[in-house]
Amino acid sequence: MNNWIKFVFLAYLLFGTILVGDYGLSMDEPVQRKHGIVAFEYVNDLFGFYPDLPNLTVEHLPSYDHRDYGMLFQMVAYGLELTMGIDNTRDVFRLRHLMVFVLFWAASWVFFRILYSRFHSVPLALAGVLMLVLSPRIFGNSMYNPKDIPLLCWFVFAFYTHIRFVDGKDRYGPVLHGLACALAIGSRIVGVVWPVLSLGYLLCHLIIQRSSKAELLLYLKRTTFYLLFLLVFTFMLWPVLWEDPIGGFLHSFNSMKQFRWYAEMLYLGEMVRSTELPWHYIPVLISVTTPLTILLVILSGLFVMFRNAWKYKQKLFIQTNLGQDTVALGAALIPLMAVVLFGSVLYNGWRHLYFIYPFLVYLGVLGIDTFINVYRRKRSKLIVKVFAVGLIGLATWDIGNTAYFLVKYHPHQSVYFNFLAGDVEKNFERDYYGMSYKEGLTQLLKRYPDKILQIYTRNVLGKINMMVFTKQEAARLVFVNNPKDAKFFITLFIFRSQKEYREFKRNDYPFNQPSEFAIRVKDYKTLEVIRLKDP
Repeated sequence: MNNWIKFVFLAYLLFGTILVGDYGLSMDEPVQRKHGIVAFEYVNDLFGFYPDLPNLTVEHLPSYDHRDYGMLFQMVAYGLELTMGIDNTRDVFRLRHLMVFVLFWAASWVFFRILYSRFHSVPLALAGVLMLVLSPRIFGNSMYNPKDIPLLCWFVFAFYTHIRFVDGKDRYGPVLHGLACALAIGSRIVGVVWPVLSLGYLLCHLIIQRSSKAELLLYLKRTTFYLLFLLVFTFMLWPVLWEDPIGGFLHSFNSMKQFRWYAEMLYLGEMVRSTELPWHYIPVLISVTTPLTILLVILSGLFVMFRNAWKYKQKLFIQTNLGQDTVALGAALIPLMAVVLFGSVLYNGWRHLYFIYPFLVYLGVLGIDTFINVYRRKRSKLIVKVFAVGLIGLATWDIGNTAYFLVKYHPHQSVYFNFLAGDVEKNFERDYYGMSYKEGLTQLLKRYPDKILQIYTRNVLGKINMMVFTKQEAARLVFVNNPKDAKFFITLFIFRSQKEYREFKRNDYPFNQPSEFAIRVKDYKTLEVIRLKDP
């Protein structure tokens, strides 16, 4: 491996560890920390790692309302917090942000190795990593998201270990794949797609190839070891299974099919219920939040895969590279189809499916590789040259535009939309995670350095972000429950009912009061501070 590639990844690691401190606190982080505490205390009560540690909760994990969440990452984060003796929320969540980023960085390195082993090209592998890392929504979330980014990482690791598992010469493949799949399942029950993919592919491979008795016995042995390690690791890493393995698993599976979140969201200019989302919700959200060049290469990769399926048919399960491509396609499409089939409740954009993004990028790299091969064969034709120049020009413009966005609108990369979104303020929710609050509250504190600031919001995200400020700063931020008691109203333009949305559209109070300032990304607002009274 070239030393300069290692330098690039080390520079990315250093760069990311510096940037994580710029991000605010997302909606899920405090409750995810609580999940980790509940799980850690359950394990600690059983094994006594910290015998003198008092419990912070009265919850019992096997009966905990949110036990369907994967808690391994949160549990480890809380354990590390205790080990390091961190006693303030500001550093607690900065540590968690750092853990999320380092895990994502490791996954990006593994993703590079996957692409390099498949395409035998450093530029192609690096292009794939850049598409993964620099897609603005993924870039932003990789700095803080404690739910969706770890799952994305476990899926990348599972793909890597799948490749080693189906390679009959890799003696550690079954163990590593069992561990990676257990991490994915323990993070979210959708991780069960990996045993299905791996065993389904292997079964098709052996049947279609008409394997010899010796090969059948070899893979029977490997599969037995894989399943054994999968069950053991899943049980070990998912404490909710310890008292009732079957009941705990079924509870999580049923929760995944119909998650308990019932509200309305702004989608394509209309308020829609989370339980009544149209089938095109996810495809549209992916299309309007992914840079155009990446979107086009993903579509080209999908076209190549469907062409290969038509052209090669059964060879998809025999030839190594085609088989790897087929599994990547399955990892991307099976969860999408499951969402439609089960009518799963989704919200906050498509973040619940971020884990399919690396596989869409993989297919995009396949599309690029196929185009390069076609160009090499037919580059003497003028139309091919013109087409290639046009594509390179479009890609250069879009990559430059995306890089400009990442820098100019830091740390608000998570609210990126491309031009396909149209009027963003009219059509879509923006900062559903509340990451703009840190900058908004910081600006407010600077504008009124000696004032106590009474603030009214319609969600808890403002209060949550008090935890990233010093005690002196947080003491000046007073959140009240009635707008009549407030001097400022802060809105993210996130509405959870038709009534709230109508108030905004009609410019009712408090939206009709003068604006103190707004945070804008491109031409749309992500947060606005409205002055209700003179401070």
